[in-house]
Amino acid sequence: MPDTALAHSAGPRRGWRHLNLACLTALTAYSAAVGWQAQVVSYPLYRAVGDEEFAAYHQQYNEAIPLVVIVPGFASFLAGMAFFWTRPAEVPRSAAVVVSAAGGTSLAATVLRAIPMHNRLDDVGRSPATIDSLLRANLLRTVALTGSTLTLIWSVWRSWGGPGAARP
Repeated sequence: MPDTALAHSAGPRRGWRHLNLACLTALTAYSAAVGWQAQVVSYPLYRAVGDEEFAAYHQQYNEAIPLVVIVPGFASFLAGMAFFWTRPAEVPRSAAVVVSAAGGTSLAATVLRAIPMHNRLDDVGRSPATIDSLLRANLLRTVALTGSTLTLIWSVWRSWGGPGAARP
């Protein structure tokens, strides 16, 4: 069989952009799941911790999250923002705009609101108003990550030849 026939029968050639799409999809889905867990479980439980114990509890939380929350989160925000320039050709610009905007929204919600609210909890202790503000910032970030995840899943489907996918 000639090389061109073999290449054609194996399907379209996949490159680094497709690998990037697959990795970004997994990373963003992970970050969205972490966001929903924080929204529904972790942050509401801040209210259940007593005033005397809260500082130690929040410190332990802060020490536990860098490798499982912070690093993957910021990686997904930044890679999402860059997706407009790294997307495979089969992924429409409109989908890349959604993913890029969600990355920027998530980064802004984190840096401008969530981190300051965590710092405020460190400074003043357990505060219902600060917890509410943290929940609002996290909800914005998590909804953006969820929208990005759904768009990326659709992009994978389209890029890898699912029904309704772009055809060469």
